[in-house]
Amino acid sequence: MIYAIGGSVLLAGMGAALDYALLSASAARAQSVADTTALAAAIHVRNNGIVPTSKAEGLFGDYTAKELGYNFKNWVIDGGQGVNINVSYDEVTKEAIVTASGRTRPLLMQLFGHTQLDFSNDTVVKFEEKEPLDPASVVLVLDNSGSMEFDDKPLVNGVAPSDATVRMDGLIASAKNFMVKLDNTVGPQVEGVDKLVLRTGMMAFDSAIIPARTVPMEWGTEWATGPMDKLENMVPLQATNSAPPLKEALDWLTGSDPDDEPAIHLAENPNADPLKYVILMTDGKNTIGNQVWVARAGTQQWRAFITSPDTTERKVVNQYVPDGNCAWEGGYPRATYDYFGSWGYWVRYRNTRSRVVCDVTTPGTTTEEFRFQTERPTEPGNWEEGEYDIQSNIDTRKQCDALHAEGVEVFTIGFALTPGQFETGKWANRNGGFTPYPPTTPRNGYDAYTYEESLKDTNIAKGLLQYCASKDENFITADDTSALQAAFDRIGETIVKEIIRIAS
Repeated sequence: MIYAIGGSVLLAGMGAALDYALLSASAARAQSVADTTALAAAIHVRNNGIVPTSKAEGLFGDYTAKELGYNFKNWVIDGGQGVNINVSYDEVTKEAIVTASGRTRPLLMQLFGHTQLDFSNDTVVKFEEKEPLDPASVVLVLDNSGSMEFDDKPLVNGVAPSDATVRMDGLIASAKNFMVKLDNTVGPQVEGVDKLVLRTGMMAFDSAIIPARTVPMEWGTEWATGPMDKLENMVPLQATNSAPPLKEALDWLTGSDPDDEPAIHLAENPNADPLKYVILMTDGKNTIGNQVWVARAGTQQWRAFITSPDTTERKVVNQYVPDGNCAWEGGYPRATYDYFGSWGYWVRYRNTRSRVVCDVTTPGTTTEEFRFQTERPTEPGNWEEGEYDIQSNIDTRKQCDALHAEGVEVFTIGFALTPGQFETGKWANRNGGFTPYPPTTPRNGYDAYTYEESLKDTNIAKGLLQYCASKDENFITADDTSALQAAFDRIGETIVKEIIRIAS
């Protein structure tokens, strides 16, 4: 009896903890929706000078979250359809007031009679403020490497999911939605008409910055939200190296030239230090550069430099030396690598040749080598913790350190970093005549990674992105296009809250 009662109490406690964690997550999402809606409502009043009294005049009355374009997880009863958003205004205090409320469906507490848990969150934004608090510069650094031609969801039993989206399509749609929301909340940025506070720009990159798809910084978001939408110019191509665009973003945001952000903002907002943001989105690890040993804490890998006396080694010579220690070695495999520079792939061929090898003992000399291990060393020696890394990763970390030191807030998004194989070729089929890979590299419509290879690579990519983010919450993983849009939404909400006064 005692054990039965104790087990029930333990189960109830575990159920309560899980269900309240889901309730907290839903409430946080509702708060974010309320914040964004209140900002949009206040901006509308500021820009139009009229407080809406009906939906025809602006945001007013009751909506479902789904009507406003927001989704909720399935533990929220009826999802986005079941979350109510109420928008009202107080003309005395000059405030837009938004309440987001809904109910979650308990998973375990239903066993104890709890069929729903309620949440409700309020946000208040003053619309009497004529100007946002702080000017800001936002730079999008977007991956256009060849893997952006893959689907956003891995194969399931060898078949691409029916709802999979080409990654590049997902990026274009998500980035465009992000820019539209910035435009809607911060308002028009027309020189000579508006108080100018927001500047935006973009760098597309693969193995380097792509000049044809680079958008220098300008006021507002017209380059992405207007008729000459430059986000649509992005296409997947080549390898991956995020270091060059991050360096260029740093130069834009902190440079001393008259056309750099500090000087331009100073001329328009002389008493304000502009907020500086970089959003780095990539779907994989960097791939440019040779492997180099880097001393770095926390890797759980060590190496030590050692020497060995009186060595015997096999040396390759140009001709036979008749001392009994040498021999012809025919059919020796030689690896030859051809680099498809426009794609960033190495293709390996094998042929044969003969060579002469000799066993040579050289008394009194030493061989220099590194001993490597993945367990903490206990034997004597100058062991150094670190890892082998490629130069583009090393350079990217360096640029992220510099951005952090200059007070730039860096957000990073890891897109489709899910281990597995992904279908490819849809972009080529859609655009016609676009060949995604060299014809000498058979891909059969799928990427060539095994699960184990992709798991290793996704972990490398996540580690770098986590390092580059200014703080832990600024690193976001987006497994598919829907999550990518949510990631951009979350970043946009954070940026707008820091630009505009908000009380919630």
